[in-house]
Amino acid sequence: MKTIYAYWVALTIALVACTENEKNQLSDLPIVAHQVEVDGQGMTVCELGLLKDTIDLPLSYWVEDFETVKLDGKDEALVGHGPVYVSDNYILVRESNNVPCKLFRRDGSFVGKVGSLGQGPGEYTDVYDMQIDEQAEHIYLLPFRSKAIYVYDLKGNYQKDIPLNKKYEKMMVPKGLFKVDAAKNRVAVMTLPFDYLPLVAWVQDMEGNFLHEVPMNHLKIRPAFSNEMLSSKCFADALDVSLYTLKEVRKDTLYHLDMNDGKLYPKFTLDFGGRDITRHNYFDFSTHYVGSLAAIEQVSENSFMVNATCAYLVEKESGKGAFFRTTNDFLDNEPINIISKRCSNGYYTLNIEPAALIEKLEKGLKSHPDEARRKKMEALMKTIDEDDNNYIFIGKLKKQFGNTVEK
Repeated sequence: MKTIYAYWVALTIALVACTENEKNQLSDLPIVAHQVEVDGQGMTVCELGLLKDTIDLPLSYWVEDFETVKLDGKDEALVGHGPVYVSDNYILVRESNNVPCKLFRRDGSFVGKVGSLGQGPGEYTDVYDMQIDEQAEHIYLLPFRSKAIYVYDLKGNYQKDIPLNKKYEKMMVPKGLFKVDAAKNRVAVMTLPFDYLPLVAWVQDMEGNFLHEVPMNHLKIRPAFSNEMLSSKCFADALDVSLYTLKEVRKDTLYHLDMNDGKLYPKFTLDFGGRDITRHNYFDFSTHYVGSLAAIEQVSENSFMVNATCAYLVEKESGKGAFFRTTNDFLDNEPINIISKRCSNGYYTLNIEPAALIEKLEKGLKSHPDEARRKKMEALMKTIDEDDNNYIFIGKLKKQFGNTVEK
């Protein structure tokens, strides 16, 4: 209970600051961060005590366009609420409840299941990270706990493995994140830093030969699958990752794993200024850092609940920053909770059931102030049936917020 109280104290301080002053222009914001040098490179440190303003940044501030894709309604194409990975011409939906990932074209037509369930070659029961490489005509999947990245063609057929344990034969990667650059024959991998593992990150070739290794050092944690790894995946030559801890709440850092020299460079952290540390995360939005603070309540021995979150951003060049709120002004103007968690590979995505979409459209049609957007919502409403497959909203991030991945 003492720990939970500390979470609430820290977040209350942040939320009170979050309502002190409201400003509409980024240029009006105060400087809340400074640079320090680590390993010869600059790292941004944001001071929590200096975050006092709040700005409203609707979804249209972050994305340059927005499209709605109705997924194929065939029985075998039906999807749940899984995360979405979008490339130029494809949509990959990561399923749960022991259902294979499903691949669609950007027009919503169903291509097929990617691989199958099981324990044989190319088979899996759960996937933690994924990537589409249209240039190499491959899909890459990394299961929840695995010794390899599985490779499929753009029809979902299994091709081969990229081994991750060629040097450390017994190593299973728990909840790993990866980035494959097939043209350069490189793979960057970062894993939950469980204290029994030999490494936290590395760069290897496609055959599993290690090129660079990063030891655990201060990052190691006790094994717990409640922890998460987060990444925006918007950098061509680096894998950006932050560790999201639950049981071992501690001050953490956002890192870039450089695919060329294999070094793990610290890029951003939050200075709590002597306050109790609450659960937090960081994302790299190319020209901005975005983070959030959360209050956690323990509801049972192994179960926790997020009760409140507060998001903030820091402009890299100026060090200016503030708390911010984001609403979906393309639909119902309802708040978006932690926009960064829905952004990857240069896109914002929303996977939504038709009934939930109808509800959002009805709200938007009643309250949205923009007539042009209401007309688009009216047109969309006429095409929806509650028995449809899910709809995927895709917003292309503006260049300054991460739409910079080399294709």
